Amino acid sequence: MAHRRYSRAAAAARSGPIDEIFAVLARQPDVVSFAVGSPDTDLLPVDLMPELVRRAAAKFGPAILQYGMTQGFGPLLGHARELLRKRGISCSGRAIHIATGGSGALHNLCMALLDEGDVVLVESPTYGPAVKSFRSHGATVREVACDEFGIVPEALAEALSPEVAFLYTLPTFQNPTGRTVPAVRRQQIAEIVLRRGALVIEDDVYADLRYHGDPVPALWSYAPENVVYLTSLSKTFAPAVRIGIVVIPERLSDGTLALKQNIDMQTSTLCQAVATEFLESGYAEAHLRRIIGTYSARLDTLVAALDRHFSPEFRWQKPDGGMFLWLEGPPEFDADTAVDSTLEQGVAYLPGSVFYAEDGHRHRHTIRLSFANVADRDIDRGIKQLMTVFEERG
Repeated sequence: MAHRRYSRAAAAARSGPIDEIFAVLARQPDVVSFAVGSPDTDLLPVDLMPELVRRAAAKFGPAILQYGMTQGFGPLLGHARELLRKRGISCSGRAIHIATGGSGALHNLCMALLDEGDVVLVESPTYGPAVKSFRSHGATVREVACDEFGIVPEALAEALSPEVAFLYTLPTFQNPTGRTVPAVRRQQIAEIVLRRGALVIEDDVYADLRYHGDPVPALWSYAPENVVYLTSLSKTFAPAVRIGIVVIPERLSDGTLALKQNIDMQTSTLCQAVATEFLESGYAEAHLRRIIGTYSARLDTLVAALDRHFSPEFRWQKPDGGMFLWLEGPPEFDADTAVDSTLEQGVAYLPGSVFYAEDGHRHRHTIRLSFANVADRDIDRGIKQLMTVFEERG
């Protein structure tokens, strides 16, 4: 009897270079890692969890261990509306639901919106796991040209066609580049989307991690009926709690929630209740101030180290927030082949080529540096070691 092959979805989602690097890091915990795009483990509020669980159990009783509404836990939905309101997003309660993290939200939307052969447009470069998800649902993924201000409007207008299901964008502190699309460019993109009747998924999970400058209105605010807005508490509370928040046009809500019910019934009621207590308790604001202060200082330290140790041939732009800095080397520099050498010297990064949906080979001179989860004492040493290896390799 022949062995069953993987499904198309499983084959599309199989591991790649990022997974291989993370596997090495798991075996070498002493490596200075600019590769991992996750919050600092030391800043996760472990000490608060027993109190939050106790308070949630006392307030909500056995309901926190029971099945709940697919749309979400009522008290948390109320807090979600307030969080969104602070970002300039005012919408009906029916338009909001709680997902199992931002990735769960994206998967639910893929199930609801994608058919075999559909096209998804993405930024160049973009968040790699999202591309895997789109492809696992049978979509063809195409890049839209970007500049330092994000998606080029003329390129978007040219790329939109009847087979395009949606545009996926991370306009604020983008992963991987760290760039933020200015308000004027967002309005231009929204005008094209409205004129063409297109749909956008706006992934805004880093919005609260702002260190400099003024907030920019969400793309949603320019075209609310054409934008699905995603955010989460993973970067500002705890990834393991898996709380994503989705604002979706009401015409798409019922079908998306029906599919979510088939996937996981609902996001964990216990996790939602704990998140509710975190947001109600006053801990949330203090915790956010703490992580912003820490990450902002680390970004300053990283930029200072790059200024001190890196060759002028390498270029970068300091982001106003988020967790990532994008580095471009000279055309002849090959970040892909340097990964193993830097790991041998105790430093890790992700080559920029892995963040391109099309022809990443042309971008082998780029690097994504993640600074949020690197100890302050290690940043300067790690950057110095990177440049040493790069110079030794010529």
